[in-house]
Amino acid sequence: SAPPPATAQGSTQGRPVIHLVDRPGAVQSSMYIGLPVVDPTHADYVPLQVTNTLLGGAFSSRITRNIREDKGYTYSPGSFVSSRVRSAFWAEVADVTTAVTGASISEIFKEIDLLTAEPPSAEELRGVQNYMAGTFTLNTASRFGMLGQLRMLDLHGLPASYLTNYVQNVYAVTPAEMQRIMREYLPKDRMIITVVGDRAQILDQVRGFGVLFTEFNQPPS
Repeated sequence: SAPPPATAQGSTQGRPVIHLVDRPGAVQSSMYIGLPVVDPTHADYVPLQVTNTLLGGAFSSRITRNIREDKGYTYSPGSFVSSRVRSAFWAEVADVTTAVTGASISEIFKEIDLLTAEPPSAEELRGVQNYMAGTFTLNTASRFGMLGQLRMLDLHGLPASYLTNYVQNVYAVTPAEMQRIMREYLPKDRMIITVVGDRAQILDQVRGFGVLFTEFNQPPS
């Protein structure tokens, strides 16, 4: 039988790992900040999706409001949970102005710290749940959308009850459970930070956030 898929590991020193790709002269830094998480076969996958939606996965999410609406660091940030067979990862992705690369990471981590330390209000959580329930209903209202959902069930070996109970399970998530999800699956010290940008301008901005693990030079286009 095939060996189990390899899982990327974060820092063993209790700090995030940083991978830096040099793109001389870049006016923006492209960032992925994330780590491996549970896949759709795990009971915590739906609570993780709810947590992600509140944190960075929707236009009204906390990280998006912070670095897009309030700070103006980026135009289209967002976080997501990307799943494969028996593996998945969470990531916050953003293209930010070079001069605020470090400030953007700081604000992202600030939102992670806040949701880890304090559960959201019931009102904020209900807004996220309503949004997720509505988009799920719309996605399954068409033949194409339903085929996509059935394809997902087949890929992960999930029972039909995953779909029939999905909305119910979304609404079952509590503020305290979201705080648990943050602590168990999105700890800041295990994050992997990948930044593509102008090394001369961003190295000093990013090095304080973790262990500088690798540096690459981007091949000329």
